[in-house]
Amino acid sequence: MANTDNSCSDLKIENQEFDSFDMIFQMQKELQEAGYGYKFEEMSLKEVVNFWFMNKHAIEDEFSEMFDALGGIHDGVKNAGWKPWKADNAKTTSMSVKDLSKRDRQELLMEIVDAFHFFMNFAISAGFSGSDIANAYMSKNKENYRRIKDGY
Repeated sequence: MANTDNSCSDLKIENQEFDSFDMIFQMQKELQEAGYGYKFEEMSLKEVVNFWFMNKHAIEDEFSEMFDALGGIHDGVKNAGWKPWKADNAKTTSMSVKDLSKRDRQELLMEIVDAFHFFMNFAISAGFSGSDIANAYMSKNKENYRRIKDGY
């Protein structure tokens, strides 16, 4: 159940310009429509729910791949970063993300981008643009700082 004691439904969202973020969301929407035949404006609520379930599973899978990539798939400790039973896990206490090789950092970045694809699908299927998300984020970020200041 959603947490209702800290609702932000009354938070004022200021509109700003985010051309490149809108462009990325538009590209993702076009990929889903042209590549997979989705017609977001015509989807029933039930179809959106089913689409979200599929994307929830996909993003969770990408999160798992991100965890593996965090350890360095090619030159690092691989998935030992999150598996304490592996011998290489002990090495992670003296490692940082900056220690990853260039190609392992690239792999990690691409796994993050893969997860971002599915995140965008949630927003797009609900009719939100990149600007909608960016503007809401900016307002929520300001609210979170206010909450920290007020001892939330």
